[in-house]
Amino acid sequence: MDEDEEQSETEALRERLRRLEAAVEATGLGLWEWDVRSGALTWNDRNRQLFGVSHDRPLTIQHYPELVHPEDREIVREAYLAASEQADGGLFSIEHRTRPGPDGKWRWILSRGRVLKDRDGVRMAVGSNLDITDRKTAEERRSLVLRELAHRAKNGIVVMMTIVAQTAKSATGVKDFEHLLMSRLRSMADSQDLVTQTQGRSLRFGDLLGRALTPFDPGRFDVDPAVGDLAISNEMVVGMALLLHELSTNAVKYGALSCPGGRVKLTLEVDGERARLGWVETGGPAVKSPPRRGFGTRLLDISLRNDGGHVAARFEPGGFEADIHFPIAAP
Repeated sequence: MDEDEEQSETEALRERLRRLEAAVEATGLGLWEWDVRSGALTWNDRNRQLFGVSHDRPLTIQHYPELVHPEDREIVREAYLAASEQADGGLFSIEHRTRPGPDGKWRWILSRGRVLKDRDGVRMAVGSNLDITDRKTAEERRSLVLRELAHRAKNGIVVMMTIVAQTAKSATGVKDFEHLLMSRLRSMADSQDLVTQTQGRSLRFGDLLGRALTPFDPGRFDVDPAVGDLAISNEMVVGMALLLHELSTNAVKYGALSCPGGRVKLTLEVDGERARLGWVETGGPAVKSPPRRGFGTRLLDISLRNDGGHVAARFEPGGFEADIHFPIAAP
């Protein structure tokens, strides 16, 4: 081979290496090599970025554990040992976190490697690291959503069971049972629509009131303007809507709204991160305390109690009153 041919082949090899380096850089892979006998680590720039190590910092295997999240160091060690115990060396693949950075956050790394042996045992380990933080974050969010859906589904079933049981007790016949049950389930469905529309954000109480009070002639309700802009969490929307529906229904059947001049006043008091919604009926018939707890109180115990809400009902001579206490959500 003459000098020109040798130079041409060398240049072709360099070009292939440049292309390989460009391809590796495009994948975002961090490349690493560990000389087991000397302890020296050789990392490319991307791998140093993944672990937050400066370009000029010398690295040996003794430095490596401090770069891994404390909770993951043992699983990293076990993965390497399992591969090194194979007769001809083995492959390993593991997901682990880096140490937390100055902001307290860490990266998730997918580390793949191969242990190389000779007649004297393990001589080298080589491999690559890939940042999978976005994927792990998406998985955690999906898991959180699934748990929340399961929680809401369970609560929804309990609420519906209570609705059916209490409606059956209070209904005077099949038609009455059907009417009561369907109206309560419809209120529950309408409030769930609001939850869906907010896409996980908090809901304006005014929007909830608009849905809940529309069937009961909203013109007969005197609502404190401050109530409209109050924020309520998604977790409390369904229970609060059912409660308002039940209070309104009772006001129409037995309370202030059963009389032409009767009215319902809604007041608001805010104390830090909690609110008190006052329900006061006036202009209705004389009020008597019922011998047992009604549906609304039972429903509140199930729907709002777990989210920090509670109600105090009073059967005053001048009209029914209730104080609904609940936490305020961030707008």
